[in-house]
Amino acid sequence: MPAPRRPRNASKRARVLALPLLLLALTPPAIAQRPFRGPTLHEPIPPDPREDVALSVSLDGDLPAAINTPRGLVSAPDPARPFGTGEAPYSPVPKNDAPGSTFRPDRNTARPDALPYDDPFSPSTAPFKRLAAYDTVDANYTLSVRDAHATPLAVSPTPPPDASEEHFYADMVVDLAAGRKVRIPSVGPGARVLRARAGIRTEDVRFTLYKDGAENWFIEGDATTRARLVMEVSAPRAAFGGDFGNPTRAELRAVPPLPPNVQAAAAQVAQKIGVTPRSAPREVVTKLVTYFRAFQDSEEPPTGRGDIYLDLALQQKGVCRHRSFAFLVTALYLGIPTRMISNEAHAWVEVDDGHTWRRIDLGGAGRTLHDPLSTNVPYEPPPDPFAWPQRPRAATTSPTAPGAQADRCPGAASSSERRPSAGQAPRPAGASSAGGASGSDEGPGGMSSGAAASGVRRRAFARRDAGPRRSPAVERDDDARRTDARRRAARHPRRGVGRGRAVRPRRRRGRPQEPGAGGRPGRRARHRRARQLRGGAGLAGDRPARRLRSSCAHARRRPVRARPDKMRKTQ
Repeated sequence: MPAPRRPRNASKRARVLALPLLLLALTPPAIAQRPFRGPTLHEPIPPDPREDVALSVSLDGDLPAAINTPRGLVSAPDPARPFGTGEAPYSPVPKNDAPGSTFRPDRNTARPDALPYDDPFSPSTAPFKRLAAYDTVDANYTLSVRDAHATPLAVSPTPPPDASEEHFYADMVVDLAAGRKVRIPSVGPGARVLRARAGIRTEDVRFTLYKDGAENWFIEGDATTRARLVMEVSAPRAAFGGDFGNPTRAELRAVPPLPPNVQAAAAQVAQKIGVTPRSAPREVVTKLVTYFRAFQDSEEPPTGRGDIYLDLALQQKGVCRHRSFAFLVTALYLGIPTRMISNEAHAWVEVDDGHTWRRIDLGGAGRTLHDPLSTNVPYEPPPDPFAWPQRPRAATTSPTAPGAQADRCPGAASSSERRPSAGQAPRPAGASSAGGASGSDEGPGGMSSGAAASGVRRRAFARRDAGPRRSPAVERDDDARRTDARRRAARHPRRGVGRGRAVRPRRRRGRPQEPGAGGRPGRRARHRRARQLRGGAGLAGDRPARRLRSSCAHARRRPVRARPDKMRKTQ
């Protein structure tokens, strides 16, 4: 009886079942005895601002996780982030370089190089952090706030119906003091607080925001502690620039009269500029901006009249703080509502156009901003409606080149000056921020053109001169020799003329011809031309006369062919 047949796939199944047992037997003991850790429950996913905006994700204090700006999506700062070592807190006692409640003009009109600056806003408004505002002047030319009474600043997330506001994040460290108001920066005139949170890590701290008559911002805490303040703020786009418009006198805010001595001094400056209190507001503002943007920094302080305002304004000397101070005094005399705004790096003015306060940069800040912590993208303000002065550029390169953008403060001390400038501009900055007109050394924020954005670092370019500069006469002589060598090389490409080999001029008989008289010049004319090329005055470093080649010398003498008629006579 034949043996029963095995299924066709029985051997294959046996091999498949034996394979896992073989792998388990060959597995190293260390791997085989590894404990089972269980399945992975989750894995970290990087935050996506697009998803945060689409899903309306919120952080501590009901802050949105991201906002949409003209430069793209911007993520919110972390309200629970610990304090950094490089963050300088805003405190009841301001730092030496920070502006206070009053401003006194000085006569130091030299332009600074590097300026400290910290940028709390995102997108970056450098160098236009609005830290201190002044709107009145006394008989001693001290600037202050006319209405210093502080009122609570409302926190309301209600957006305007016309969507005309720009949104920003604010992130700063504040030393709160119970019962004392601490000055903090704002983003611009007419700014509103949409959401705010102050705390230490995850612990909230109670606080109240205030503002005075010039829109200076303050914060007051219920306890004395250091906290991180994170806010979402908004401001009208028109407050950052754009067309000034053509308001009437009736549409402007009322300006109180100035002290008699200040009025008398401002009348002299207004007469020089060519405006009166009866001129149209648009004409007044345009001429004032043109005049005060033409100021120049100087190592020599302005003197002569014993009146610091007249010395600065009539001699047109000063950096950003001098320009803004003199602009404010002159504009108030002419009935134009004006404020002077300053921070630790830049100063500028705000002018009322009948509807809102508009920022106007007058330039004149330092060349660079030093903000090591800022990595923000710069905010793009509306275009500047006023022209910048055209000044010739220096022949040598500047030791500090943005941007950007210029003699303008990228902040105030361009900015950005850009300088930026940062966006000068920060010409800087600002700068930078937007740059000035082409060919001008001014730019937004006061920094060198090109720069005015926050955190922009400008490089120092060294001169690359090959050696000491020669006199113009020697340079002209060398140019003439090079031109002469090129001409000879074109006439005799195979003779090596112009390669440093001296060539003896060809001798010709007959009357010498002058250049331009037709034909080739004679020997005397060629020698006279050679003396002219040498300069004739024995310049140092000149070649000997025997080494100078004539402009029409041949490499060698051509053979003379006999005429047939002469050959017959000879025969």
